[in-house]
Amino acid sequence: MRMSKNTVRNATRTALVATALGAVALGGSLPSQAAEAPTGKASTMAAAATSTLGGQISQAEILQRAQTWVDAGVPYNQGATYKDPQGKSYRTDCSGLVSMAWHLNAGIGATTWTLPNYSTKISSLDALEPGDALNNIDAHVVLFDKWTDSSKTEMWVYEHARPGTNARHIKYTKSYIAGQGMKGYRYNKVIDAPVTVPDKGMTDVTSVGDITGDGIGDVIAVDATTGELFRYSGPNFTGGTARVKIGTNWDSMGDIVGVGDQTGDGVGDIIATDAATGDLYRYSGPNYAGGTRVKIGSNWDSMHGIASVGDLTGDGKGDIIAVESATGDLYRYSGPNFTGGSAVKIGTGWNVYDTLVGTGDLTGDGKGDIVAVETATGDLYRYSGPSFNGGSRVKIGTNWNSMTNLTGPGDLNKDGVPDLLAVNSSTGFLFRYSGPNFTGGSAVQIGTKW
Repeated sequence: MRMSKNTVRNATRTALVATALGAVALGGSLPSQAAEAPTGKASTMAAAATSTLGGQISQAEILQRAQTWVDAGVPYNQGATYKDPQGKSYRTDCSGLVSMAWHLNAGIGATTWTLPNYSTKISSLDALEPGDALNNIDAHVVLFDKWTDSSKTEMWVYEHARPGTNARHIKYTKSYIAGQGMKGYRYNKVIDAPVTVPDKGMTDVTSVGDITGDGIGDVIAVDATTGELFRYSGPNFTGGTARVKIGTNWDSMGDIVGVGDQTGDGVGDIIATDAATGDLYRYSGPNYAGGTRVKIGSNWDSMHGIASVGDLTGDGKGDIIAVESATGDLYRYSGPNFTGGSAVKIGTGWNVYDTLVGTGDLTGDGKGDIVAVETATGDLYRYSGPSFNGGSRVKIGTNWNSMTNLTGPGDLNKDGVPDLLAVNSSTGFLFRYSGPNFTGGSAVQIGTKW
């Protein structure tokens, strides 16, 4: 659920989604639009075991690994697995094929929602390199092989398409891929030039409340290049003395969410999903060190859009909501451990949103509210707690698909209404927006290189 990391996920939703919702997170299908590659190859190039599980890998090896499933005629089946050349099993669907080709250490495979956690979004389809993924996180992912000619109008890809088909090497036009809302992603551990991963700024920007004792809410964020975790002090979250390194190796975690004080020590805690296993962990503040880590759940890679919503049940513990990727159903989970037994289904059709953020009480009714960005339009909606039903939905903005790393830091400008932080994905600028509607006129730029 990675976003994600998160986050960092602005794939365009298309009409394809309506026909592929049954396979949303694990991988759906594209309608067959072009001819498959000729069959009958005598053998596959040996997929040399030069990479290690989760390690660096060459473009050539990525393609060789994908070809092994094509040559073996591996059938599409989301409920099954098949071994890679080194004997590790991966799920036999579209995202499982890409996970296998990239040699990911992600259980039986990442999902369309979590593959961006292992990769960097590239600037355009024209910049595709062999081994890149083409991903619509709501529907389907394929693996780019090569262009058919220098005009870059048609491409070869590796694909696991739908039940009743086998892994295949197939041609699609660039216009068709673009029309399906598929964006290019480059695996972060590809070693070939020119695919060096750039400095991607910060990700998983997460509000954690006041953990420095100055009465102002703070945030944490992961350096997307190094995996280091930093704490930033409000209200402006500037670098320098406001930024403190508090951890390493956080690029292995996704869906980082501040959940308030769940342990009774007076300091806000966080939860995070292990990208490799799907296990959910709680970390205690203020530094969220590994020694405070407690496993509180499993199979959380089947969920996305995890958001902290305050205490909705009146038990004194903060709650969360999350979307089940396969169905789009919205669930509320009760703290402190957010177990499956506490899950209450409170909505349907939530796969139309790629970002959900708990903001606090925007309407003055004493219940925490959320905002959500609609994937297809970029429109921003506010929903009122405690059930966030459609009747409480109010459109409050447009063009929010240009922003990423949205988080609710509380009231930073002391006007009595919660604010919102967001990063412009093109510039890396950090903006503060004033509630309750977070209009463009309220935006104040407070940082760069985010």
